[in-house]
Amino acid sequence: MFSPLIPGLFPQSGEDPAVVVETSPERPLLDGSWRVSILVDHPNPDEVNVSPPDLPSSITFAQVRKETRLIRTTPEEGTRWTLVEFLFVPQRTGTISLGAFEVSIPGKRVFTRALRTYVVTQEGGREEYHPRLSWESYPPSIKIGESVELTLRIIDWDPDKTLAHPAFQETAPADALLEELPLSKADLDQGLVLRLRLTPLEGTRVSLDPFSLRFNTLSLEAPAISIRLNPPGAAAAPGPAPVDRSGTEEPAPLASGPAPANLAFPETPLKVFPLFRKAYGETLDKARTQWLRGEYSGALGELRRGERDLLAGPALVVLRRAAETALGLTETEDEKWQPLGFSLGLVVISFFLLILVIWRFFYRNRKRNKVTSLSLWGFRIVLLTLLAILGWGIMDLGKIGGISRNGALQSAVLHACEAYRVPDTNGAVSARWREGQPVKVRTVGKLQPSPAANLWAYAESPGGDAGWVHQDNIIFY
Repeated sequence: MFSPLIPGLFPQSGEDPAVVVETSPERPLLDGSWRVSILVDHPNPDEVNVSPPDLPSSITFAQVRKETRLIRTTPEEGTRWTLVEFLFVPQRTGTISLGAFEVSIPGKRVFTRALRTYVVTQEGGREEYHPRLSWESYPPSIKIGESVELTLRIIDWDPDKTLAHPAFQETAPADALLEELPLSKADLDQGLVLRLRLTPLEGTRVSLDPFSLRFNTLSLEAPAISIRLNPPGAAAAPGPAPVDRSGTEEPAPLASGPAPANLAFPETPLKVFPLFRKAYGETLDKARTQWLRGEYSGALGELRRGERDLLAGPALVVLRRAAETALGLTETEDEKWQPLGFSLGLVVISFFLLILVIWRFFYRNRKRNKVTSLSLWGFRIVLLTLLAILGWGIMDLGKIGGISRNGALQSAVLHACEAYRVPDTNGAVSARWREGQPVKVRTVGKLQPSPAANLWAYAESPGGDAGWVHQDNIIFY
């Protein structure tokens, strides 16, 4: 199956090179092979470079080869083209989509069309469709009073069936206006099934809970979404660019939607040592205030900071776990208790004890003019113990606010968001996280050379998921 990239198969000098794409077989077998052959109108294979797109998890790369091929323009004449052939192995049945391949030669660069195939378990297998709903890209934050247009698309719909406009009967979220916008036949032909205009009136976040739409006898659920709100005078965070989903594999619907509104703060009173009650109470009050305002991630960040830094930190563990359970968080870990006040006190006390022991040892032995082996060994043991305690305290003081001395590891919690394999919303989604998910930020976006990357950071969750997230979704603690 050949597909030329541009109408002119044999371009004139100075134009972009002609590119022809061939895929075979038309319906590859599961764990078989799927060949993508790209013919480029350039005679020197060493000057032709073809870069594949990011591969979905449903397909793996096997090999690539490059050679020249004679393309005859007449029975007597022909031109030499370069053939670049990729071999892939499908890992699951159903529809598999690949993005565009990038073809470059000296001074020129073009892109192929997106590719799509259907994998079957045996020869002659009948194609099956598994439709689902997915929201188009929307900004991570908007200003209060500002409207945002939300578009819902149906994925993997059987093209032989007529797609009708479903009835939308959901109510608007609290403190927001919701208006359904009309759809044209062209929109339905492109798979768009719902367009809404959402206008928040107040609050810190506006959310749409999951809802169902009926398509004849089929009922599909739209995933939940959540958008952070800025004050009317503040600038909204830059939103992601619209994504062309026609040639990429659509990720599964968001299973981890926004947290329910108006959650009660999980009060779990515990007895705290009197000297530690003041700092404990201040942390608890800050977390409770943020929680009741609907700022669940900020509240969890405050609880985790106290759990790690306060002498009464272990008393916050039960409360923090209850708060995470209320938000549906399961892949979390307890904070490592390392109170800064305790470490500082340990350093000061061990330092003075070290000076006292050294002075005492030499002062007493100078008066006696004799050092016994027992006293010498006792001095060594005490000296090494104090040095170890002093060193441990100094290293612990090097960790301030969850940041190691070299700045390579930072503790944070996230708003409900998606993570990407690359710092770009056009990249593949690698993880989806709930509101309040704790993570470790390994690479901060401001260290990246590209200005566009300054808005991103690389995060890893305790469950092993990782990816690039917009820094507006991160709360460091």
